[in-house]
Amino acid sequence: MTVTTEQQAALEKPLVVPAYFALFDFASAPVRVTNFNANFDWDGHQWSGLGAISKVSEVEESDGMTTKSLNFTLNVADTSLLALAAGAVEEYRGRAATMWMCPLDDQYRLIDEPQVCWRGIMDMMSLGIDGDEGQIVLKCETSAYGLKRQPSIRLNAAQQKKKYPTDTGLDYQNDMISNPVVWLSRRFQQI
Repeated sequence: MTVTTEQQAALEKPLVVPAYFALFDFASAPVRVTNFNANFDWDGHQWSGLGAISKVSEVEESDGMTTKSLNFTLNVADTSLLALAAGAVEEYRGRAATMWMCPLDDQYRLIDEPQVCWRGIMDMMSLGIDGDEGQIVLKCETSAYGLKRQPSIRLNAAQQKKKYPTDTGLDYQNDMISNPVVWLSRRFQQI
């Protein structure tokens, strides 16, 4: 993440008040929230505050291709978020999520434009209880997460014939699986 010189100067102060903005691209409508205690008007939209995001897990970087998830704890009292969490997974799974960060000045105004600090996809939403309070946890993954999910490598005769119509190599696969043949004698297997 690159920041402007004014933002860097603010971040070097002993007391920094950062504002985080998160955009979740749900299928029905995008949701824009901030961790700040007031609503913000930025980028031509209003970003809901007042506890819409109560916690964000730590953003971790890695050298290799390992993926690090990011958990957003959202306000369960917001009925629209509650409906999304209890609804179908097609509403959020695999859809974009972006988070920006921007330090605020002494009057709680944005210093320059917020900078993208994390980008990924929404993976899982869960409803739960933390102490006496309910919570919605939205787990998001980086785009590298899709590389971990390998496609199924199973191949059957129909798939092979679709690609190579004259190939009969897998015609007996089902018979070989359902009727195993002992290749070694019992005596040899006991040694």
